[in-house]
Parts: sequence; structure tokens; C-alpha cells
Amino acid sequence: MKCAVKIVRFLILMALIMPWLGCEREHPLTFAPIDLDQFSRNLRGFNLLGKYDVDWSNNGFQEEEFAIIKDLGFNFARLPLDYRTYTQPGNWDVFIEDEVAEIDQAVEWGKKYGVHICIDLHRAPGYCVNPTTTLPSNQNLDLWTDSKAQDAFLKHWSYFAERYKDVPYKELSFDLVNEPKDMDEGAYVKVMQKAIAKIQEINPDRVIFVDGLNYARKLIPSLKNEKDVIQAIHVYDPITLTHYKASWVSGSDSWPLPTWPMLDISQFLFGPWQSNYQSSLVLEGNFAKDATVTVNVQQVSVKSTMQIKLDGTEIYTKAFTCGPDPGEDWTQIINTQWGYQNISGKDYSTALPADGTKLTFSNTEGDWLTFNKITIKSGSSEIVIVPANTEWGSKQATYKISSDGKITDTNGNPVTSLGPLRTTLETAKSEGIPIMVQEFGVYNKTPHEVALAYLNDIVSEFNKARIGYAMWNMIGSMGIINSERTDCTYEQYRGKLLDREMTSILQSTAK
Repeated sequence: MKCAVKIVRFLILMALIMPWLGCEREHPLTFAPIDLDQFSRNLRGFNLLGKYDVDWSNNGFQEEEFAIIKDLGFNFARLPLDYRTYTQPGNWDVFIEDEVAEIDQAVEWGKKYGVHICIDLHRAPGYCVNPTTTLPSNQNLDLWTDSKAQDAFLKHWSYFAERYKDVPYKELSFDLVNEPKDMDEGAYVKVMQKAIAKIQEINPDRVIFVDGLNYARKLIPSLKNEKDVIQAIHVYDPITLTHYKASWVSGSDSWPLPTWPMLDISQFLFGPWQSNYQSSLVLEGNFAKDATVTVNVQQVSVKSTMQIKLDGTEIYTKAFTCGPDPGEDWTQIINTQWGYQNISGKDYSTALPADGTKLTFSNTEGDWLTFNKITIKSGSSEIVIVPANTEWGSKQATYKISSDGKITDTNGNPVTSLGPLRTTLETAKSEGIPIMVQEFGVYNKTPHEVALAYLNDIVSEFNKARIGYAMWNMIGSMGIINSERTDCTYEQYRGKLLDREMTSILQSTAK
């Protein structure tokens, strides 16, 4: 009898403990309460490029950079990293202690000067917005589809999460990968969620930034409920203003001299080969006989035919065929994987044969073309349309031109180039998506007055939305110090040249 009782007791005990045998008990992660909106709006500063590129920007960070950020009233530094600057050449799984120590030092300087540090993988294993031909074959992989690249990506973030696990979230954050391309949201989110999970396993309280899609332009609805995740956007539109004559942007030397404000009108005229996007630009107004209509064509892909109609009747057509010969149309030959996509930068004009009320601009054959501006001149009167929307796939629409030359949509609303930014900010607010602007700026070839006017307007938008920002960069061609602008009056500052006017615009919202 006693034996039977012992057996029963044993079976009961085993029933109680069996669920725990052979597995570890799962403990839900515990997150500290963090107000992400408050976190973002309190951060304002710059990108620092001490380990930005293994070949030409890998000198580490300087203590003075953090002292300057504090001295000028800012408190944030984003560190865009090239993984090759801190790993063994040819082996992204081996971390070089002396190189990583330079990142450690930046974190320490951030703590010393009250500057929040954000570590960003600008060149991550398997992806970078900046292409290169120097990667070894074992690293020339695609982060979004290749398991080896994804394993390396997760290893890097696990490494940083573990290394800095004791650094408080108020001092350090992570930005997973810089400027993902215009790709499938599901494929992108799948990789990001893996990295988020890895980091939070080690430190649940680490604030994580995830860049928006389409090169950090678009919000990601499917990530809006991720714990301690802030979505990062970059503001460089209109790119024809912010990157005018930038050497790394093909064709930018043929763009027209930037002005501000610009119009939220698409730069593209898509042809039948892009049937999903093909559309015509329509201008409604009072157009006089003999008025000259001039289109400055920027770029043509393979071939296109530009057509202009007045009140439904064709009055001008111009066929473009790209190839290796410059001919009369091309100022730059560009041979791509899709064929020749040459740069023109030339004017094509016609005189109106009669009075009319509607001008229609179309691409009736081939792939696509872009235009820099459209000018309608009648006597001493001139209307200039400079399109600011350079987003791929953006369709054309109908616009009205008033008697005093103002351009509106069909409902009479101004066509402002800040419209898309405002829409993004309003969507983030209405959807409860915490955001921060982690990059914005203007290259030094844009006229200084234009750059200041543009920056004043977009920083005002950031401030109205109560979000933080980080300019690209602080010291250099897009920054406030040693920018090498030829039309700027500089102030001597710490042995450097400070653009005080631009600095004041940024400081005006750093409250």
C-alpha cells in the first residue's frame, strides 16, 4: 500500500515538472516606460563622419566635434558607420578591437558633453545606398535575400547590443540600416524585426531607429506598434535643390540653378513603356498667340517622344533616341543596365499658333524623360515652372495658372513642394508613429540664399511637428562649418569657418 502511494505521489510530481523538462522557461521582456515622441523631439544635432567610409572617411571621431555640438546648443550625434572600418578585411565576422574602440570613445565623449549618440550602419553587411565595386565576392551579397548577409547583419547588431548593454538608452540608440531602397515592405520589415528582436533580447530598453522605405522617404505602417522603435526619415527633396552639382549624383551638373520655393509637380513624363505611370502634365490658363513655350529637358531613358498640345491639337513634337553618340541632344552619355539614359539639359521651344486655354505635355513613345523647367513667355510676362517632385512613379496632373501667374491645383490650392513632407508628418501624428529626421541638408553648390530659405522652411516644419533632427553633416560640404561655400560670409570659430546664418536657423528650434 505504501509503495502504491509513493508511486502515485511520484506520478503527480512528474506531471507537475514534465512541462519544464527539456526546455527553458520563457520570460517576457520587460521594457522601461519610454515616451518616444518626447525622446525624439528633444534630440537635435548632426551626423559625424569619422568612420563613414573605409577608403576616404575613416579617421575616427574627434573630441572637439562633441564639444562644438554642446557649445552651439545641440545634443545629438548620429554616427554613420561602414562595417569595413571595424572588421577584418574580407571577413565581416571578425571585429577589430582597436577600430571598435574608436566608437567606444565617441560614446564616452557623448556622455562627457551631454550628446546622445546614435550608431547607424550606413554600409551594413549586404546593403548600402552607395554602390561600390570593391567588395570581395564573399561580401557582395544582398541583405534582403541572402541568409549569410542576414546572419552577419544580426551578428553585428548583437555585438553592439552586448558591448553597450550597460549604456543607458538616454545616452545611446541604434539606427539599423541607412536608406533602404524602394523595395517590398514585407521583405524589409522581416529583416528589421529580426534585428530588433536580437537587440531587445540583450537590452529591451534600447531605442531603435528604423529608416523609412524609398531611401527613408516613406513611413512603414507595419512597424508602427514595435516597442521602443522610432521611424527615421530623411529630407532631401527637392533633390535638384539639395544636391545641385553634387559630384556623386549623375546629371546634377545639368540641373537649372535652384530657386526657392519650388513646385510639387513631377519631373517625369512617362511613356508607354511605363504604362502604370504614363500621364500628361496639363496647364490651364489664358495663353496668348505667339507666346513661346520652352521645355528644358533633363534626362531621357532609351527613347521618348515629347509632345505639346494646345487645346487638344498637337503643336510640337520632338523624338529622342539615346545612344553612344552625343549628337545635338546630349551633353552627357550614360550607359546603364537598362540601356542609354542620356543627359540633355537643353531647351526645346515652340510658339503658340493661336490663343488657347490648355497646354498638355506628354511622352507618347518609349520609356521616360524628365524636365528641369517649363517657361511660358509672352511679351514681358514670363511663367517659370520648376518641378520639385523627383519621386519615381509620381504621376502628372492638371494645374491652373491664374492671371497673376500663380500656380494652383484644380481646387485653387497652392502647389507647394513642402506638401509631401507635411503629409508625412501629419500621417505620423495621426497614426501614432514616432519619427525623427536623421538626415537633411544642402550641398554647397546651391546658392547660399536659396539654401537658407529652404532650410528655414523645412526646419520650421520639423519644429511645428515637434520632432528632432540631425543635419548632414556638421563639418563639411553640407554642414555649418568649413562648407567651402563661395557665396557665404563666414565667422571665425575655434580655428574654423562657421556659417552663422545657417547655424542660427538650426538653433532657432533647439529649445
